[in-house]
Amino acid sequence: MHQHKDEQLLSPTTMDRRRKADTKWSDIDKTRLYGIGTVMYSALTVALHPLTVTKIRRQVFKNGQSPATSNSSFFSNIGQYYRGVGIVVSFAIPARIIYISVLESTRETVEINARNMLSNPPIILKPYNEELLGLLPLVTPFSGGIAGGLAAISSQLIVVPMDVISQKQMVMSDNAYQNNGSSRKVVKSIIKKDGWRGLYKGFGLSLFTSLPAGSLWWATYAGCRYQLSSYCIEEERRDKDDDRINYMARQAFVQVASAFCAAVTASVTTQPLDTIKTRIQVGKQTMRPDASLRSMAREFASTPGLYKGLLPRIAHMGVWGSILSAAFEMLKLVSRKDYEF
Repeated sequence: MHQHKDEQLLSPTTMDRRRKADTKWSDIDKTRLYGIGTVMYSALTVALHPLTVTKIRRQVFKNGQSPATSNSSFFSNIGQYYRGVGIVVSFAIPARIIYISVLESTRETVEINARNMLSNPPIILKPYNEELLGLLPLVTPFSGGIAGGLAAISSQLIVVPMDVISQKQMVMSDNAYQNNGSSRKVVKSIIKKDGWRGLYKGFGLSLFTSLPAGSLWWATYAGCRYQLSSYCIEEERRDKDDDRINYMARQAFVQVASAFCAAVTASVTTQPLDTIKTRIQVGKQTMRPDASLRSMAREFASTPGLYKGLLPRIAHMGVWGSILSAAFEMLKLVSRKDYEF
């Protein structure tokens, strides 16, 4: 209802931009979306991979460095921050396809049904009609949270083996990596030691971590974006010339601010779980090789150890999230079935 009032005060050009920005999942050419998205997200993954390596090493080692790195050459040290990037890019493609599909289809379904229920409640809830309408602003973060959690969980069948293999490569010493650091050898060593189940070490905890992380990120992002977009609406009403540059600058501010708020919220809340998960998946490189989940949590619960790697994780999630969300909105636009290049 409020949305219609806002649109009546906007110029036709602005309204057209808004309708295209609010692209529905059913309006998208999936082949184009996944084709362009694969290239875009792979490039972003490679660019941000050093932050992931830094986070993993800080979670596993006291000084944040893997053994036997101090005497390495400059190029060798640089190369260490791209260990595991091949397996990450390869596994991330199918994982991202699953993630995006579940995220967008679930978010659209939940939001439509939730808005319909609140706007047209069943007879038993009719007396609370005014209260239900007051909940409409919460629909966007609610649907984003539900969709984000389900999307994160659905992709874990691919993400967990990717993490187990790549993280072992990230924390190897120079000699160990040179002799046994290829993805094929790492997989063989994992299967030889623990069987195929070794590729899913920490799977339960990964699910337990990804659900709140995904839900918190998308709920916070959607809620912040919903609130901040009112700033854009007010500015657009005052903008008689419909200045496209100012419009894009405001949209960029909303995207970046929302993404970093989401990154801080999700990172700080789930960092302890992520640290324990990483130590379990790395296995023999942990401070206590035979430590169980319970004993490991007890060992670090009273220390700052569970928050090691927090700043790199916030930076990674913030940069990844702001670029990803902005790029994804543009990707949805160019992937519309009616879009003309």
